Amino acid sequence: MMKKSMSILLTAALAAAMGTTALAAEDSFLVGFANNSDTYNYCAKFRAYLQEAVEAKGIEIMVTDAGGDTNVQNGQIDDFIVQNANAVSAISNDLDGSVPALNAAIDAGVPYVSFLTSVNGGDDYEGYIYVGSPNVDAGTAQGEYLVEVLPEDAKILYFTGEPNDQQYIDRKQGLTDALAARDDIEILDEYNVQNSKDLGMSTTEDCLMSYDSFDAIVCQNDDAALGVVQALKSAGMLEDVLVLGVDGSDDALASIKAGELSMTALQDAKGQAEAGADIFAQLRDGADPAEIEDVYIPFQIVTADNVDEYLDGEGGAEETEAVSEAAE
Repeated sequence: MMKKSMSILLTAALAAAMGTTALAAEDSFLVGFANNSDTYNYCAKFRAYLQEAVEAKGIEIMVTDAGGDTNVQNGQIDDFIVQNANAVSAISNDLDGSVPALNAAIDAGVPYVSFLTSVNGGDDYEGYIYVGSPNVDAGTAQGEYLVEVLPEDAKILYFTGEPNDQQYIDRKQGLTDALAARDDIEILDEYNVQNSKDLGMSTTEDCLMSYDSFDAIVCQNDDAALGVVQALKSAGMLEDVLVLGVDGSDDALASIKAGELSMTALQDAKGQAEAGADIFAQLRDGADPAEIEDVYIPFQIVTADNVDEYLDGEGGAEETEAVSEAAE
């Protein structure tokens, strides 16, 4: 991500706000984190890691759950600002819908750290910092896996999250670009299952009645993929259809180990959380947010061939190196 220069007035306002923060930092530093939804396995895991990593640095953190509601999340970030948080953060719920929360941070001169997902206009704010994984790579990994293992003239279904979420736009782009290596693979249709296990299951049940056959169902997260697995198992079709996910949740890894889920692109929740805690520590210590680099943590591809490596630890977090892009 590239951070573009703001007007002199906004830069001065941010600097003034950060100057005030630096004085207060001798006694305390307060961070607010608005989680997208604790119902998502990955979001819940990330929340726990972030809280642990931030508190280990002696930083106070307020944590809320938006329950997948963008308006609720925006209100929670407003509350953080009212409570004089020195920095606000979120797994931002919507590319456009989360803009009011970003604008509130801009007006208050407070840094905004967006984890995993992006917010429109973030690159124009010098106090905006992104921490996550290169989502195009997750889709690319899924596509490359399918190109290698699918039979000739294969047909697939694509189960997505919300269409106005940059991470899912990027994952779809990576998938379609990789599938272009073969002209005999057809995407029959695309369904927004809202990354829900229940919708993943019910949509699969509908698809089993609507299509004569298909070879794979590709999901943009593990929760939906596990719902697909459950529906296919109930229909006695699991051996005939590949199921792919993203995130590397504990349940997904167990499903791969059991020979059910075919593969997942694992996000390193611990690595992402620790990167966020490091950023908050830099801000506490007086760093200029405009000089703090965005952080990208690579995905780890997990299949039956290597799943044991990830079941034994924290998903390879200790061995994962952050790929950082300097603010420009």
